[in-house]
Amino acid sequence: MVTLVRNKLTIIPNAYSEEEYNKQINYVAAYCSAMEDGVQKNICFTKISPKPIGFEPGSKEEDDWMLQNWGTRFKALNACWVADDEMIYDTFWNPSIPIIFKIIKQFPEIDFRFTFASKRIGTKTGQIDASGGKIVSFERFENYSKKAYDTAFELMPHLRALYTLNMTTGTYDYDTSDFKAQIAQNGFYKESDGTVLIGCDDKNKPLFDSVNDLPF
Repeated sequence: MVTLVRNKLTIIPNAYSEEEYNKQINYVAAYCSAMEDGVQKNICFTKISPKPIGFEPGSKEEDDWMLQNWGTRFKALNACWVADDEMIYDTFWNPSIPIIFKIIKQFPEIDFRFTFASKRIGTKTGQIDASGGKIVSFERFENYSKKAYDTAFELMPHLRALYTLNMTTGTYDYDTSDFKAQIAQNGFYKESDGTVLIGCDDKNKPLFDSVNDLPF
């Protein structure tokens, strides 16, 4: 089963004016972006860390190179700027840590924070802080710890409704009872990326006949 990881890059300019602040953000955005396969990409791994010529497509050598230099064997998905200084994107299996290292080294005058969390909620989460072109802190959070869950909910807030904080264990339990109750009352539909949302679709017709038909 393919698992996606949500990546979030936050730019923290060291600037004393709004003009310089915006310049630093734009420098990073320009460095990360490129046209690829006729599409403008907000973060382009092949630009930041170009793949050497000569690999046989799909070979173990190519896969190993991408894993070492990109952190993942595939390009970034669904990359978008959610704020002037904050971009999110998805990767397969692992966060794109080597790519982030490249960005950090490229801009020693800018501070960064990189946060990641697997969509297998509670696993493979962590945070990197950088300043002066160097890593200040790099922490991987313990699987299924409260910190791991909280990080995942920060990056994927629509999933928070599926979990309840267990005051005894200090972490979260998977619980869809409240979410199902809201759906039963208000109707529901499913977006193309699989996200279940409260409400009705454009045709005012739910995709399921009852709450019992929901896929969870």
